Amino acid sequence: MNFLAASIESLGAKIVGGLNVGYGLFALLTEAVLALLDRNTWNRATFDVVIKQVYFTAVQILPVFLTYALVISWLIISIILTTARDFGLTEFASEMTIRVLVLELLPFLTALYIALRSGSAMNTEIALMQVNNELDALAHCKVPPMQLEFLPRLIGGVVSVVALATLAGLLALLMAYLAIYGLNPAGFDPFTRTLAKIFDFRIVAGLFFKCALFGLAVTLIPITAGLETPKKLFMVPVSVLRGMMRVFFAIVVIEVVSLALKYI
Repeated sequence: MNFLAASIESLGAKIVGGLNVGYGLFALLTEAVLALLDRNTWNRATFDVVIKQVYFTAVQILPVFLTYALVISWLIISIILTTARDFGLTEFASEMTIRVLVLELLPFLTALYIALRSGSAMNTEIALMQVNNELDALAHCKVPPMQLEFLPRLIGGVVSVVALATLAGLLALLMAYLAIYGLNPAGFDPFTRTLAKIFDFRIVAGLFFKCALFGLAVTLIPITAGLETPKKLFMVPVSVLRGMMRVFFAIVVIEVVSLALKYI
């Protein structure tokens, strides 16, 4: 009986904790949307912070990211082409490459890349600001943290994931064409017909929405985890670990739901 009671109590505590996390995410997202719609939010200072966030999240890592996307794309395209030739399905190679690489794998890997690089740093920064009472000091000086600290990071994350996933997808399309048709312009017509067949409005809108959700996940969750940090310095690494686990779980859930809606 004691074991059963302890198990029920532990399960209840986990459920309550999960609901609290969900409420915190929803509350912060609601506040961000209201701030986004507020004209007073958009001044020169906020705009400058947004530009800096996009630069540090996306532009600064562009050479390394494109190299990373190039290597991944080359490996996946080579695997797909070899498999297609072995099974006599060469005519479907371009469509398989686009569906596997451009629509699914590259957006997922882009979100993971930004989460590991920028999401963890964001979580650490917000947690340290929470521990050192810097957020309270901003509020005391009537400087809204949402306007200068949180909203620019959310916008920068969404813009960065969408932009980098788009660049990686275009690079993969170019490599797919070269791998299948080489420099022969005769492949342009069948390749563009394949693109038109795949990229209808529903697919493009779904891809954009998925990338936007990835961008929110890699920024909103680390910010929320940082704000939950107790005001003790040794809790900062724990907060970062907890936040990154939540980010990984959210990215996987978004991808799984996207696949289920698309193919089931």
